[in-house]
Amino acid sequence: MTLIMWWRLLENALKSLALEMLVDLLKAYSPSGHEEKAIKILHGYASILGFDKVYTDDAGNLIAELGYGEKSIALVGHIDTIPGELPVIINNDAVTGRGAVDAKGPLIAMFIGASLAKKHIDLDKFRVYAIAVIGEEGDSKGARELIKKGFKPSGIIIGEPSNNSIVLGYRGSMKVRIKCSSSPSHASSPPLESPACDKLIDLWIKIREKYSIFEAELTTATLLFMQCGDSAGYTIYPHEGSMYIDFRVGINDTIKSIDEYLKSLITHYSKCYYDVSDYTQPIKTSVNNTIVRALTRAIIMEGKRPRFVYKLGTSDMNLLYSCTSNIVAYGPGKSELSHTDKEEITVEEILYGAKVYRNAIKEFFKLISS
Repeated sequence: MTLIMWWRLLENALKSLALEMLVDLLKAYSPSGHEEKAIKILHGYASILGFDKVYTDDAGNLIAELGYGEKSIALVGHIDTIPGELPVIINNDAVTGRGAVDAKGPLIAMFIGASLAKKHIDLDKFRVYAIAVIGEEGDSKGARELIKKGFKPSGIIIGEPSNNSIVLGYRGSMKVRIKCSSSPSHASSPPLESPACDKLIDLWIKIREKYSIFEAELTTATLLFMQCGDSAGYTIYPHEGSMYIDFRVGINDTIKSIDEYLKSLITHYSKCYYDVSDYTQPIKTSVNNTIVRALTRAIIMEGKRPRFVYKLGTSDMNLLYSCTSNIVAYGPGKSELSHTDKEEITVEEILYGAKVYRNAIKEFFKLISS
């Protein structure tokens, strides 16, 4: 058998494996909180791929390990999806289904890529983790468990669809509830004071005007919910109301600055107050980080020119930055299809991503050993 024939057989075997893994994982519908079936399926494939250890932790994350060294790299993707099951459809090389892009496609590429790297690294000196976390689309229970247990790899690659770009940062998030109240009075007469609804609407207009430009460096605000009064059957000014706002915190902004703005703004409205129900800090990493340099080399090795981007949303990268600042995100798949009813990825995209992950593992260990 010639080398070319052997290479083609290997490529065909990888294509078959990637397609089988993708279809099986997509059929295992796994919205946040219901990942058990998908985890069990991936566990089986991880064993086939030759990982030295495969296990689940207390939160339900699947962790596969190669090697036994102290210096390590972690490929971390999420196996949960948003709610809304989609039919799994195979169309030649392309497969559609909930999670195809966000983020089971990248996750499969990570597990295959780590397996491909096994013969290229010294397993006595180095260790590779391939991790499928749960709950990323919800409360990030999986990532929080890794942090809680003191997980400290030498470098981390987050598996998210990035159109094969290198993601250097994500915006943060801040969930804010604002409540206003006022004295009730008859709707046929001038109100005794500014009605609660009027105050809420006026507050929202001011907040929207300040936070309305959709760029990664800047903060935007989205009104998720507003309620005023409890009935349309009485001719009185509603005397209480509330709204819920989602701030996406720009990578050049801070939670503190938004909080200070809200404090200043709300002092002009009597009987109004706000509270922050949840927040995640924005994250920005350096192009000079070792993991970024390794990933840059990995993409060049596969014949493409790397692009560096910042994302408008948030991911587990925001949280896992506390494990190591040597962190970056990358993955196959068109990010614009995430959370849509048209999630689709090709086997070719997954295998290209797997080769990039393989290269990145090799290059990372070279860089930290030099």
